[in-house]
Amino acid sequence: MQQISHSLHLNYEHLFKIQRVRNPFVLRAVSYSTLASYLECPWCTIMRKRKRAAKELAQYPTMQQNSLFGPGLPDARAIGTLLHTLINLLHTTNGSLPKEKQALCLAQPEQLVQFIHRDLHSILQQEGKITLALTLRDLQYDAKTLANALIEPMLRYQRELATTETAVFGVAERFQLKLSSTRNTFTEHPGRGGHVGLIGELDQIRLRSGQRDTFSRGTPAIVEFKKSLGWKRKEEGAADVSSGSAPEVEFQAVLQPTESHAMQLMIYWLAFQTLWDTEECVRKQKGMLQEIPMMLQQPLELILYNFHDGSQYQLLPSNYKEALLALIECMFYLDWAMKSGYAFQAPEHDCRRTAPLTELPAHAIQVQVGETLLPAKECYLLARAAFARFKATIRWQQLPQPALV
Repeated sequence: MQQISHSLHLNYEHLFKIQRVRNPFVLRAVSYSTLASYLECPWCTIMRKRKRAAKELAQYPTMQQNSLFGPGLPDARAIGTLLHTLINLLHTTNGSLPKEKQALCLAQPEQLVQFIHRDLHSILQQEGKITLALTLRDLQYDAKTLANALIEPMLRYQRELATTETAVFGVAERFQLKLSSTRNTFTEHPGRGGHVGLIGELDQIRLRSGQRDTFSRGTPAIVEFKKSLGWKRKEEGAADVSSGSAPEVEFQAVLQPTESHAMQLMIYWLAFQTLWDTEECVRKQKGMLQEIPMMLQQPLELILYNFHDGSQYQLLPSNYKEALLALIECMFYLDWAMKSGYAFQAPEHDCRRTAPLTELPAHAIQVQVGETLLPAKECYLLARAAFARFKATIRWQQLPQPALV
């Protein structure tokens, strides 16, 4: 596994092209989360102010005191980050954890539990992850909370790796690429086109059912970890107009992967393309090669891993070509509409509680779309239509979980 040269273009059946770039900022690159957020509600994405990330603590606080009211509920986002960090520690080469210790923690449950109890806290401090160290300290105040939030998910992860003989080849792999259209990308409108810059990070790259030292056997897989599959609003009862009360808003857990998860994994399919080994093709052409033909059907698996219960779901679109083209079309239209500044409040969204001060006419904002101009609103509606076509191709298969020993 290695990244392709910046000078190479990957051509996918003359439908679209991918190129790894050095500086994604000149492309005004976007991430999956930005595109998904804009698809859900343009107003919230455009109008929200970017929050600066909280600065990491310079040093670990010496005063430690339990809460007067008990441990309380742990922060789900912090626990998810802690699980990601722990998995990265167990697989990162030349990291804080020696290779021998990594092998022991991945092979023996008692060694993994002992590491979490005794060593993880100090390693997080050594790496400057003070906030995560404090989160771990808070979890350690209550043995049951620590077991439910950290130990049990990691033991399930350890057992799954051991029983499936899966090789992990990369963790936290950053990507930055340029996705370019061709005259065949928009089948009914060859004059439309351009490029979209994408940035992000792959949680984990595996080789499933193969040898541990090479990609020559087995199937590579992209694994995206989730603390849970998310929550959705559940509204019960109608609003009492006379009293002015709003309907009660409750939340219920999502039990199956959603179209947003599928969108994320398919974008990661595009990102993985910059990691294929193209050395042989370049060597045959004696370095005089600028474009490599690629196939849409590839031996690459897309897997969603749920930390909550250890369940895994593989994305298997009913038609890969249709799914990719629909998603790419959706991404292009979203990118054009978003960068034009177009925003409106999505129905039944939280932002509907606050009305905008002014509203522009629907066709006031025009977007340059290749050789033509389109209203930004039409771009957004075309993106929604393309996403509906992508959604129709989504198929999930739940993978069997390893049996308890």
